[in-house]
Amino acid sequence: MQSLKSGPFEIGYQNGFLRQIKHQGVEVLRMMYFALRDHNWGTFAQLITNEVIDSQEDSFSVSYTCTNIDEAQRPIFEWNVRIHGDNDGTITFEIQGETLQAVRRNRAGFCILHPIQGTAEQPVTIFHEENAKTETYFPRYIAAQDPFLDIRAMQWQAGNGGEYRLDFEGDIFQTEDQRNWGDASYKTFCTPLSRPFPVQLKPGDKVWQRVTLRPISIPAASSLQKSEEKSSRKKFQLGVAASVETERLSEKAVVLLKSLNLGHYRIDLALLDPNWITKFSNHCEKAALLNLPLEIALFLADAFEVQLADFMGVCEQNGLKIKHLLLFSAQQLVTPQPLIDYIPSLKQQLPNTKIGVGTDYNFTELNRNRFDVGEADFVSFSFDPQEHAFDDLSLLENTETVQYSVASAENLYGKPVHLSFIALRKRSNPYATNPADFVLPLEKQIDSRQKNNFAKEWTAKVLTHLSQTNVVSVTMFRTVGELGIMNESAEAYPVLEALMQR
Repeated sequence: MQSLKSGPFEIGYQNGFLRQIKHQGVEVLRMMYFALRDHNWGTFAQLITNEVIDSQEDSFSVSYTCTNIDEAQRPIFEWNVRIHGDNDGTITFEIQGETLQAVRRNRAGFCILHPIQGTAEQPVTIFHEENAKTETYFPRYIAAQDPFLDIRAMQWQAGNGGEYRLDFEGDIFQTEDQRNWGDASYKTFCTPLSRPFPVQLKPGDKVWQRVTLRPISIPAASSLQKSEEKSSRKKFQLGVAASVETERLSEKAVVLLKSLNLGHYRIDLALLDPNWITKFSNHCEKAALLNLPLEIALFLADAFEVQLADFMGVCEQNGLKIKHLLLFSAQQLVTPQPLIDYIPSLKQQLPNTKIGVGTDYNFTELNRNRFDVGEADFVSFSFDPQEHAFDDLSLLENTETVQYSVASAENLYGKPVHLSFIALRKRSNPYATNPADFVLPLEKQIDSRQKNNFAKEWTAKVLTHLSQTNVVSVTMFRTVGELGIMNESAEAYPVLEALMQR
């Protein structure tokens, strides 16, 4: 990442975007960038050409051409970009785009990220059309709905005591709490989601936008925020999920997995699958080899009573002991209330099992589709860091999100929190416009970084952040394969070391 200066600001420049905009080491903005997102909220890849960077002692300018390409490597959209940082700290980021191939887009334009640390609970003024304004605060707990709407400009006080202003031109903007989806930021973006989408862009259609950042008041050095001392590490139970790539666990794999001192073995059972009993039996054999108790994620139809009776019959027949039972819906984003209300009956049959509810997706589903937790023992949700960004730096920055999501879940439901499970990439896309794209194929769940030192670093950071929370239980990665902690020949990936050193 290249370092640039604009007056009092220290700025990182990487792949065409401005990152970690700081004043005397304190982050004021996390990122200024633009994106083209398709009708399923997929982000088109970008190719940068004609890049020119002029870096001076206290100012800079950048220009380049950015081409969005689709999966077939066809150019579909082109941007001409100009970024300028003056010696007084005014930063102007301007984009002029033109459609090259017809495309359906959900978003085309700027996104501005505020960091959580130093921004949460700080005052902000939102300026609307016709000089109207709203005085409010950045939310402490994760906001279920977008906290700021109809934005023409915003002026806020950062944790360092300074005051800063953003002006937006070319579209109307709004702010969402990206912690809902695993990102450690508040994002101000266009176009308002109240407008219909996707939008059909035709060849020749143009987009122009400009965002300007300027300091309003700069704090004295003595008022700069000092980082808080971290509390002592808290312990939580760690488990692993069954492989979806192979049914085989070699003796060497069993030895390596046992060395991790794991607390449970997660298996997923879709009771609408006619072969669920056979799959269940295979998974139970693996759990027995590992000498691990079961965490079972049950995916049930809305008419669940018969399915649960069949499941309980199999468990009783085989004398199975279940440590955690996660009750999920095969059709809904969160556990439906009738299923939650059925938990007292289940507890009579499973008196030694902790029964949980929630979602197998992002925290946002737990946040937006609220329910009465009833007699559930815990709430659970998943975490992955790649809903909006995919580069190494963003994924490492996003590890801190687990602290905010666990605290928000505790505040929302008042129950112990489980994170089940954590992966580098998401397993499904509940936001897909086309229902056929809801379940992601295996190749779209795989991240090549799973096998290298990046996953080790990322995992260590996630575990460190979780140790600052009250989370009770965590399921992380699968046993073997491309999504696992070792390959099918039981050759360990570096990530196994991070799990061992937790």
